[in-house]
Amino acid sequence: MKKKSRKSPYLENENQEAKLFANSLVSPLREPVLVLNQNLEVLAASQPFFTTFKITQGEIEGETIYSLQEGNLDRDKVRHLFESELAQEKEVKDLHITLKFRNSGQIPVSMNARVFNWQNREMTILSISPDKPLATKKGALRTQISEILSNAPAMICLLKGPEHVFEVANDKYIEFIGRRDIIGKSVRKVLPEAESQGFFDLLDQVYTTGEAFVGNQVPIQLSDEHFGKKNSFLNFVYQPTFNAKREVDGVFVHVVDATEQVLSRKKIEESETELRQLINTVPAMIWITNKDGYSIFLNKNWYNYTGQKAQEAQGYGWVEAIHPDDKKQAKDAFLEANNSRKPYTATFRLRNTSGEYRWVIDNGMPQYNKNGDYEGMVGTVVDVHEEKVKEQLIREKEHRIRSMVEEADVPTAVYTGRDMRIELANEAMIKVWGKDASIIGMTLKEALPELEGQPFHELLDDVFSTGKTYWGKEDKVDLVIDGNLKTGFFNFTYKPLKNEDGEIYGILNMAIDVTEMVESRNLLKESEAYFRQMTDLIPEKFCTTNPEGDFIYCNKHWLDYTGLSFKELKKNGWSSLVHPEEKKLFDQNWERSLNTGESFEMEVRYKNKDGKYKWHLRRAEAVKDEGGKIKLWIGTNTEIHRLKEEEKRKESFLKMVSHELKTPVTSIKGYVQLLLNLLQREEDGNTVPLPLKPSLERIDHQILRLTRLISEMLDLSRIEENKLELQKSFFSINDLVAETVQDIHYTNTQHRVEVTHQHRCSVYADKDRIGQVLINFITNAIKYSPESREVNVLINSTEDNKVAVSVKDRGIGIDKANHKNIFKRFYRVGVESEETYSGFGIGLYLAKEIIQRHNGSIKVKSKIGEGSEFTFILSEVSQN
Repeated sequence: MKKKSRKSPYLENENQEAKLFANSLVSPLREPVLVLNQNLEVLAASQPFFTTFKITQGEIEGETIYSLQEGNLDRDKVRHLFESELAQEKEVKDLHITLKFRNSGQIPVSMNARVFNWQNREMTILSISPDKPLATKKGALRTQISEILSNAPAMICLLKGPEHVFEVANDKYIEFIGRRDIIGKSVRKVLPEAESQGFFDLLDQVYTTGEAFVGNQVPIQLSDEHFGKKNSFLNFVYQPTFNAKREVDGVFVHVVDATEQVLSRKKIEESETELRQLINTVPAMIWITNKDGYSIFLNKNWYNYTGQKAQEAQGYGWVEAIHPDDKKQAKDAFLEANNSRKPYTATFRLRNTSGEYRWVIDNGMPQYNKNGDYEGMVGTVVDVHEEKVKEQLIREKEHRIRSMVEEADVPTAVYTGRDMRIELANEAMIKVWGKDASIIGMTLKEALPELEGQPFHELLDDVFSTGKTYWGKEDKVDLVIDGNLKTGFFNFTYKPLKNEDGEIYGILNMAIDVTEMVESRNLLKESEAYFRQMTDLIPEKFCTTNPEGDFIYCNKHWLDYTGLSFKELKKNGWSSLVHPEEKKLFDQNWERSLNTGESFEMEVRYKNKDGKYKWHLRRAEAVKDEGGKIKLWIGTNTEIHRLKEEEKRKESFLKMVSHELKTPVTSIKGYVQLLLNLLQREEDGNTVPLPLKPSLERIDHQILRLTRLISEMLDLSRIEENKLELQKSFFSINDLVAETVQDIHYTNTQHRVEVTHQHRCSVYADKDRIGQVLINFITNAIKYSPESREVNVLINSTEDNKVAVSVKDRGIGIDKANHKNIFKRFYRVGVESEETYSGFGIGLYLAKEIIQRHNGSIKVKSKIGEGSEFTFILSEVSQN
């Protein structure tokens, strides 16, 4: 060996830095490896190198690859390796030579070498491995490079594309940034907090210019989910990577945490050859296409697998390795994905080097540059032949079972395992559940949580344990459908499914929805109960009969009216209830309806439980089937007794009106004829004194009577039509009473009306209408006091700031039983002579309506033979 030469301080520092970097590369390696500088001096060696060739650390310092050997038999080959091949190709593989080291003797070895750049200086990584069988030699350098990436003490990642998408990252890098799921994501998405710290601009600069960037002790602040903000100092390298066209397609990142190792400045640059080497180590076939869909890159695994040459696979040549039956489908799927810029997945059979077609799965993702322009797709092809064959066998079995389930006409499902996982469920069952196909694969508890607390989980578990089939009949189940809990009823079975060994592995569930049938039956019961309740509540007497007219049902009103039970009523029939005067006609009409099916309607009197007959309107309609045959009769009996009495009162009223109007007209006509006869005699020369004044007075009296009768009729009509208008004003109630009494004195001189003013006030009311009430009270007092000539009118106040006007007579009086009735329309107290006490019976009715429309009240005090006192009360107003 050569003696160590003395170096300058500058070179010593530079070499020291290079050695630190070299040692960081080889320290984790398990193969004999040397790192040489550009002068082929040894910078570092892996531990297996020392143990394999029995050399110590001190023996390699300052030595070149030439001086390190003693009596090398293949010195010329070694010189040719470093001075010719590496200088031109930058990489040499599997050079077989024999080396002789001081303590190891001659050893056949396989040498692999590759040149790379570090801080603008070339270094060589040299693998020297004792010869092994061919299978272990192949890919040695590839394995070592992979180990460098995965075991390097530095943080390393590979970013692809203008968006800097993580393609590769070692554990130290992932651990440093505090995230796990970063592969396939852009740096901006993974580390958004670095946006304002300049790192993205540097990445864009490196990607755009193709020039590496070296950072020394650069501060960075990252977010940490456990410690919040984490500040660090980094030494890093952003090294561009190139594709086959020498275009930048990514950035290789090498980072050293300078916070803990400030003195260590480590940078790694990876060339295009290193990237390809890395891609070639991936256990998959990797491909890249341009935006037109043409293949621009296929890694070695593709060529090794298919046996194609690079020229054969270019463009769409890769399709030729696909099975003829799958070729068109695979190509069309790829072109469609490429044209629509969507992810691509296809499964097809691919020919290997043995000519065998094996199933593979091809996945691709669209790639975009930083401007958002589509650049093509990147994908992988993975051999899944064994899995595919198994999948086909399973699929065939599942298809048979699924066909059986899906073709079933009733809702059907298959559950497997004790946890009742939904293996299959046809569309009918999914619809019953109110779910969608996403529940396939879930357990029944997961898919239908609403079954918790219902008996079905226990029933299933019992069937699974005992192997006994369960039959459910009209079982109730609550299911959440469209967000609402709905109740249904089902006939269903839980049948155990057994494998070849007789072991239960699942349950077959078949069901029939009988909800409509159960609800219809329940609804029928409820409807019948509701019908009976409803008919009991309606005011009419309701009944149904069979086609022959016999009672089927009578509501409570019928039974309460007759005082009979339904059994008694059905036994006695209609005959016992109808009044004898209507019975014959009733029987005839009812018999005709029963025979013809025509509607029945008749006014008839029925006997009640007190033995009294009351008028009813009897109606009956036939319910017929589709053929027109009578199924039953539905009848109602509406009590119209009061209407009948009202009609009778109206008839009496009309007679009375006719009489009342006829009397003054007849009287007027008599006096007119008398005067005409007397005038005729005077013209004939028979001088007879004419009783002109008394006759005209009598005529005037009858006209006033006729006018009053007509006025009362008009007021009655207005009140019934709610058209009685009040013309209110402020006036003195005392003055109104005085004026009214004075007017009555002019027409009636036989009675003396005395007025007493105990209180004076004004009211806000319709003066004429209040006067009308007062006239009615006073004229009634005069009319019904034939033996008394005195009427008293009293005006006084009440305690609640109101005024009361009372009219008192000493006439015939009114029985207490009639006190309320006298204010009813057309009501007249029975008297011996209608000639003596004429009238319509509407005066007091009008008086009550007028006072009530003034928010007042009206009262009566009277006894037979002692006279009557009528009072109306109104609210008084201030004199101001």
